Amino acid sequence: MIIDCSDCKVRDIACADCVVTVLLGPPGTAEGRPVDVGIPRPRIALDQEELGAMDVLAESGLVPKLRLVVGPEQDPSGGSLPARDTSGDRRAI
Repeated sequence: MIIDCSDCKVRDIACADCVVTVLLGPPGTAEGRPVDVGIPRPRIALDQEELGAMDVLAESGLVPKLRLVVGPEQDPSGGSLPARDTSGDRRAI
């Protein structure tokens, strides 16, 4: 699973409710300091074990759930997550 905040349609609107913000800070910041947002942030790659661990943390209320929202024009197979769950695989909601 790869997460790219640049693809998220609710970036800067729902970042406070996203686990990526908990792990890495809000987009456009580095160590709490503003940075040039023209520079894309690196994509985040998570394997199924890490995604499962994040799911347990979210269900326990320790971190918010992943809320990546991509537009219909974006191909989810191109590296970003689809906007809804897929059967047999745990994806962003």
